[in-house]
Amino acid sequence: MTYLRFHLLFNLPPLVLLLALNWPEPLAGGEAAAFGWVLLAVMVFTTPWDNLAAKWGIWGFPREKYSRRIGYLPVEEYAFFVLQSVNVMLAVRALFRFFPDWETGAEGGIDRVTLILLGASLLVWLIVAAQLRWLRQKVGPGVNYAIHLAWFLPVIYFQWILLPPLFLGHAGLLALVTAVFGIYYTLADLVAVRGGTWFFDEKQITGLKLAGVLPWEEIAFFFLTSLLVAQSYLLLLPEDFR
Repeated sequence: MTYLRFHLLFNLPPLVLLLALNWPEPLAGGEAAAFGWVLLAVMVFTTPWDNLAAKWGIWGFPREKYSRRIGYLPVEEYAFFVLQSVNVMLAVRALFRFFPDWETGAEGGIDRVTLILLGASLLVWLIVAAQLRWLRQKVGPGVNYAIHLAWFLPVIYFQWILLPPLFLGHAGLLALVTAVFGIYYTLADLVAVRGGTWFFDEKQITGLKLAGVLPWEEIAFFFLTSLLVAQSYLLLLPEDFR
């Protein structure tokens, strides 16, 4: 299975469906801006993360499975960032459209206490980073992918510190979207790995796999990224739309 065929089979169908569900109500200015900012953040944030992993060889792509490469990644991999993110955001928008009475969280302001907590948290994350580095030196490269996932955790955490009432008020929506896309992309990834679209370095994963094929770290990646995109979109939406 080529990477392009993967997109045609697994990213295009949900995109078409979600576009159809959202089509009767065109994006308003504030919604379009939220889409744009999230996609920009996804590309800026994920590009170095994914390139670094590919450079380290945590995962790779057979040359015959993609068209061309930018940096260490196929063009189709960059497209995956965008397509997954758009699908997640369209799903959030569709849920707001079809369930207008979805529980709304109080906005809450960013006060001095919040800023103090964020500042203090930086020290905590530096300590965590040092511990993860020690763990890699102690255990070896088998935890490389698992540790690499820690890239996403501070961002998820900081967003919850900024506006906890907003996310708590929409916890059901976030959980639903995260579960649906986490499971969907896990199953799609299982097919892709079996089809040889990409592969993982056995020395840089812990070895626990779904169906003996898909590392648990890869499954965690799809759940984490789906949650991060959903809550980032929610955070950037104008108040009237959430």
